Amino acid sequence: MAHGSSFSFDAAGLVTAVRGAVGALDGGVVGENALEALRRIVEASETGGSPVVQFDAWRSDGDTVISALDSAASPRAARVQSAYVPSTFENAVAGLELYDTELRVLRSNPAALAIRDARAEDVLDRTATDLDALLPLSPLLVAAMAPERAAGPDPVVARDVHKGRRVYSVLALPVREGPSVIGAAAIIHDVTESVRARAAERLLGAAHERVGSSLSMMQTAQELAAVATREFADVVSVDLVEAVFHGEEAPLPPMSSTTALRRAAFASEIEFTSLYAVGEPSQFVFPTPYTQALADMKPRLVDPRGSPADWHMHDAERAGILRASGVHSMILAPLVQQGRVLGLVALYRSGRRTGTAFDGRDVGLAEQIAARAAVHIENARRYVRELTTATTLQRSLLPRDLPEVPGVGTAHFWSPGGRRTHWLDVITLSGARAGLAMGHIPRQGLRASVDMGRFRTAFATLARMDLAPDELLAHMDDFTHGMGWDDPHAVDDGPDGDGTRCLYAVYDAISGECQAASADWPAPLVTARDGTTAPLDLPAGPALGHHSSYDTARTRLDPGTLLTFYSPSLLRPAHGDDAFGLLQRAAEVSSGDAQAACDNVVYALMGDHGRRHGGGAVLTAVVRRLAAGSHVSWTAPREPTAVADCRTRAREQLEAWHLDDQVFATEVVVSELVTNVLSHARGKPRVRLIRDDRLTVEVSDDSSTSPHLRHARSQDENGRGLLIAAALASRWGTRYGEDGKTIWVEQDLPA
Repeated sequence: MAHGSSFSFDAAGLVTAVRGAVGALDGGVVGENALEALRRIVEASETGGSPVVQFDAWRSDGDTVISALDSAASPRAARVQSAYVPSTFENAVAGLELYDTELRVLRSNPAALAIRDARAEDVLDRTATDLDALLPLSPLLVAAMAPERAAGPDPVVARDVHKGRRVYSVLALPVREGPSVIGAAAIIHDVTESVRARAAERLLGAAHERVGSSLSMMQTAQELAAVATREFADVVSVDLVEAVFHGEEAPLPPMSSTTALRRAAFASEIEFTSLYAVGEPSQFVFPTPYTQALADMKPRLVDPRGSPADWHMHDAERAGILRASGVHSMILAPLVQQGRVLGLVALYRSGRRTGTAFDGRDVGLAEQIAARAAVHIENARRYVRELTTATTLQRSLLPRDLPEVPGVGTAHFWSPGGRRTHWLDVITLSGARAGLAMGHIPRQGLRASVDMGRFRTAFATLARMDLAPDELLAHMDDFTHGMGWDDPHAVDDGPDGDGTRCLYAVYDAISGECQAASADWPAPLVTARDGTTAPLDLPAGPALGHHSSYDTARTRLDPGTLLTFYSPSLLRPAHGDDAFGLLQRAAEVSSGDAQAACDNVVYALMGDHGRRHGGGAVLTAVVRRLAAGSHVSWTAPREPTAVADCRTRAREQLEAWHLDDQVFATEVVVSELVTNVLSHARGKPRVRLIRDDRLTVEVSDDSSTSPHLRHARSQDENGRGLLIAAALASRWGTRYGEDGKTIWVEQDLPA
């Protein structure tokens, strides 16, 4: 016969066509029964021995096609085919076994015997159940021989079987004779290396994806412990050097056994007693494998079931815990970065969960995930160092104690944030007025801290020039734009958005008027003496740096009113929709006490989450009025005699205040300032004397021209008045209003 010779028959079993020379068949068999055609083929191929014919069948156009190849044409071919099956069985790389219906081993090739680590006489004619201790195959064989599975389209049962450190992939299938199952067969492949490679790949992939999701050392350590306990270890602990938590450099090797450590993470899949809780100081007794690994920065594979003469004698408590937990192997992997010791990862396996002990390859794997975690912990340490330095700088640039200003009692709280640099200030202004300011730079770090210091200094300088709030913000808008802080790429998706923002309010303790302007900062809360609380009616201008204009809101505040300034970071999403309500209630229950109000806001809105992440600032102020007898004012006529009259009234008022030592200087100041109005300005001079912690003389007129302090020449007949007034003052300046200007001079009063 030749390849390609075939015949076909239809559904009725009748031959429909013959192609090529198929044995003794020719076109004359068309229409005969297909079984008769097969018989004739076999008879024609018989050469004195048993006929060996290879048949192939397939479907084509609704008929069944049979091709036949006479394989017994050559005696040599017949011998090869008869020897093929036993030779292949004996020499196969995979383990092969045959079983009868009672699962007795009929045949086991050398590869299978090697896998079982047994001799043929110890395996043959024994049941698979008896041999399960050597290799547990009976459950798979029983499943493969089950009638419902053996008769189905997929009778093969495949499963991984573990034997000690080795993993085998087993295929169990039924052996059938016709419709009957007469036994079973097993094909066994050693897949240990591929399984371990896949497990290592999963572990390293999980470490890459899940370790180091933040710049928190504690979280990174806990992520490492969680990843390692999934498939690799049963118990994991991570201890870090205490100095690392503070951003300090980790020690160089050999690390002293007295170096302070702290437990950073712990994870366990079994019942295991940890010596230290997460966050507590931890310690390793010297000498033990723990201290040795920290000293030379080399990982250790340890069998903790050593004799008492081993390291157990030095750390009996820890050794007892390991024995009680069934720990049979452990790996100690130091966390090393740039030649410095950050801490130690301890990984344990227990017979309660994992029968297989760690080996040398596992040490290398533990070293890799420890190295990956060490990179993230080092990054977190550097972040902490920079943040600590930046926070220290910020603290040095912010007021430690707010100044005491007339008519305002204040309290404040400030906490560094992870995303913004907050600041606040209370500024003493002329005329019994106080400036209250708060804002933030939308960055964190050393540069942001320096920027905050520059911004706050510029802000305070402009405030002391007695600029109105809207005018001051306009100047700060130019300042911010000039510094390049309006970077559109500095996007901040926090609750208070991006950009440089601030709020400025000025309170007059004589009139009770409060002026305020906002650069996209929330309006302060106003709490009346009856507890009613509402935001100040304040138009919100845009963030600074965009060449914008701002509006000043004016309102009259009753004595005892509480103002609560707060950073928008306090209204974080963690508090839900009720964050503003919490803020209002905290202000309402404070009964006009600035410190109590500040504390209540901190209690209600900061919490641990706010302290660690958002930071923020709170400034509370309770306003008062100066007593009626502490200030006096009058308007003088625009006549030459007005100078003498003003001197007289000033002297009489100071004598009534028992400030005799200030009479001479005050008379000179009043005289020179009133003369200046009469000589160089318009309108009638208006004089006001204010006594609080200092003595202030103010002279106002209707002119908007500003006087200049200059040294008069010897031949000049005038120009010395303002120079004399400035020489007698501790501070002096000019402020402008809608109806003119005011020159003010302050004198210090004796304690």
